[in-house]
Amino acid sequence: MFIMKGTFMSIAEVSSILANRIRTIRNSKGWTQIRLATEINVHPTYISRIESCKKLPTLYLLSRIADVFEIKAYELLLDDAQLNTPDYKKHKIINILKESSLSSINIYYPLINALHKERKIKRKQNQTHSR
Repeated sequence: MFIMKGTFMSIAEVSSILANRIRTIRNSKGWTQIRLATEINVHPTYISRIESCKKLPTLYLLSRIADVFEIKAYELLLDDAQLNTPDYKKHKIINILKESSLSSINIYYPLINALHKERKIKRKQNQTHSR
């Protein structure tokens, strides 16, 4: 049994979440199982077995998979509900900014500033309509 945020999860549930996340991220990158296997130096059958919940990767391979996907290893164990929370998204944005170069931040800033201004305008409009 695993405990994730106070909830007991079976190995089958963890395996299913992991399999879905790896498949989803791999597909979003346009990678085949062969490409992922090559990136982490395993046989493609191993990736197939992970994605079909027949095999759990070692911690070392979880770390390698996360590295090639450019995410933190714990993110491979998050289900869709956790990935869609505002707190997770905020944390992810903050980490992206922390790891960004000054030139990248100069590109992000106008976009974030514009989104923030738009949000303030919408909030004022909602307050006006609700009165």
